[in-house]
Amino acid sequence: MTRYDPVPLVYRYIEPRECDKEKAPLIFMHGVTASKECWYETPEVAANSTKRRAYVVDSRNHGESPWNDVFNFDCNVDDILHLMDTIGAPKAILIGHSMGGITAIKTALREPERVERIVAEDVGVRRLQDEIVLMARQRISLMKVAVEKMPPGLDEVNARKFIFNFIYEAVPPEVRKYMRVEENFYMTPMRPTEDGRWKFKSNLDVIEKAAQNASGIMTESTGLYQGLALFIYGLESPFRVGSDEPNIKRLFPNAEFVAVENATHTVHNDCPEVFTETLVAFLLKE
Repeated sequence: MTRYDPVPLVYRYIEPRECDKEKAPLIFMHGVTASKECWYETPEVAANSTKRRAYVVDSRNHGESPWNDVFNFDCNVDDILHLMDTIGAPKAILIGHSMGGITAIKTALREPERVERIVAEDVGVRRLQDEIVLMARQRISLMKVAVEKMPPGLDEVNARKFIFNFIYEAVPPEVRKYMRVEENFYMTPMRPTEDGRWKFKSNLDVIEKAAQNASGIMTESTGLYQGLALFIYGLESPFRVGSDEPNIKRLFPNAEFVAVENATHTVHNDCPEVFTETLVAFLLKE
């Protein structure tokens, strides 16, 4: 795996009641175009249940972390290892959704001695299928169009609703079934502009450019991680993690799998109670 110059990640820090600072901290990592806010209250619940510190990060080109012309799913590993060095964590528990799950997987395979266990949400170990990359490119392109067409003067909730509805109406019917209309899906990270409009918190231009090269945005995962690993995924997700179980077991021989009914790609959004209960039980497992 190519090594990259790390960027300093911005994070939200959670110190639970009766915190045991000798324990490896939890590090939560979001999916592409999302941000640290998209985990909602799950990190607090996990931190308080395990008495561990938690760091909820914005990845490079997302949220409040630095924007950079270099972007792929491999450079995120260097960023996380740099964060661990910065906070003085010899080891950590890595919890990631989608892109963040890929970061957890690749970090564990590259430096297994620094990872106590991982949780990968709705992602496997194979290079992403072309159809998934195409869906991501389409969504990013529509996000850029939607924000330009958005009428001025909307508050944040209605701005998110406008973005969601615009994308929902524009995508093919076979893609709509993966989009949930519930309130929590409107958690599209945005910031206001001086002229009363909105823009995204993620660097869509750089992300979209990286997604043009399906093989370049993510190299094939290699290595062996013999620690505990949880792969939790949605049964209605286009990622079809269940079909990747043999490949996952080859790299993560102690992997556990939890398939969640009525969940698409964002299990922690679609079924938050199931996700959080499963996560905490796994973190407390000896």
